[in-house]
Amino acid sequence: MSPIKKNGRNIKPRTKIIAVIVILFVIIMGLAYWNLEERTVKIQREQQQVEQKIKDAKNKKTELKKEKKYINTKEFIEKTAREKFGLFYPDEYVVKSKE
Repeated sequence: MSPIKKNGRNIKPRTKIIAVIVILFVIIMGLAYWNLEERTVKIQREQQQVEQKIKDAKNKKTELKKEKKYINTKEFIEKTAREKFGLFYPDEYVVKSKE
């Protein structure tokens, strides 16, 4: 192989090999960086989804606490007894419409 002349100088084969290695290294690092960027974006999306699920679960927990508190009230017990079991206080009168 004859050395390539550039600006009157000979480029040695060892220099060409080093240049190829450096170029390959840069390409590999670029691909690795691109892959890491994609993973980062994916993980950020997953994190947002998990945070939204946590927020939804906290809201559901709050609603269930309110419902539990309401279920333990006298109002709820009376309403359920009237609607589901048809129970009334002894001194009450029931007025039904024709509808």
